[in-house]
Amino acid sequence: MKQLMKWLFVAGIALVVIVLLLATVRIVPPGHTGVRVLTGQVRGSVGEGLHFVIPFVENMQMMNNRTVAMEMTTEVVTRDLQSVRMNYIVNYSLNADASASVFQTIGTAYESVILRPIVEETLKDITARYPIEELITERARVSSDITVTLQAAYTARGFVLERFNIVDFQFSTEFATAIEAVRIAEQNALRAEQDLARVKFEADAERERASAQADVLRLQAQELTETNLTAMWLEKWNGVLPVFMSGNDQGVMINMNDLQNMVPAAPSGNVQQDQAAQAQLQSLLRILGEYNMTVEFDANGNAIINTGG
Repeated sequence: MKQLMKWLFVAGIALVVIVLLLATVRIVPPGHTGVRVLTGQVRGSVGEGLHFVIPFVENMQMMNNRTVAMEMTTEVVTRDLQSVRMNYIVNYSLNADASASVFQTIGTAYESVILRPIVEETLKDITARYPIEELITERARVSSDITVTLQAAYTARGFVLERFNIVDFQFSTEFATAIEAVRIAEQNALRAEQDLARVKFEADAERERASAQADVLRLQAQELTETNLTAMWLEKWNGVLPVFMSGNDQGVMINMNDLQNMVPAAPSGNVQQDQAAQAQLQSLLRILGEYNMTVEFDANGNAIINTGG
């Protein structure tokens, strides 16, 4: 029995020692700062690693010094009194050297207590300086103005502003409709300008073709002299005697070869053939007479046509 009581006493002492050891040891994880709080008073801060505290009277509060992304949406009013919803992201971190001060003055809920209100106030102040169109056209400058103002405000509070990024703008229905109308008008204007350029190009091309054709016709007209026409006729002639045309308003065309063949130098001896030739000749002479033309024959039997007025 005494032996059992002895072992129970030893075990109790060991348990107390273990509890005391655990109460005196604190481990600060990576990216954090440990703020010492002794009997309710902030006694400074320590960095990452293993640290000892006074059991039961000293505590250690962990403060996150890593980068935090804060996504927000704020409704702002522009200089021309247009309402805009701005979606943005703020990347910030708690300065390790200011961890004890922030914990003492603000606590651990510093994001909702101080950081978000600073961002919203800054956005409303900056965007009120710009008309709504410049929020789009001057987006980089707006973002830069907000970043500079936030950096100063965050630094004064013990924080580091690492990045401010505007995600997008959400405009009112009326303004979005107006923007769409402007975009459509710009597209129509561009299309009309392209059509006008195409029509102008086609007109210029047509004028160039007409000018080239006129130049060709002018050169051809300059070359159509009597000598050139004769040469052109001889070049195209196929060896058949030309057709003769005469008369006032109407003309008759006669093939000289046919006429010459109708006038043989001597009878052929074939009565039917000679009669047919004479009939053809009489018919031709009658036609020539209607156009005031006569036919004479020289000593060799060649046909000579005389034209009348």
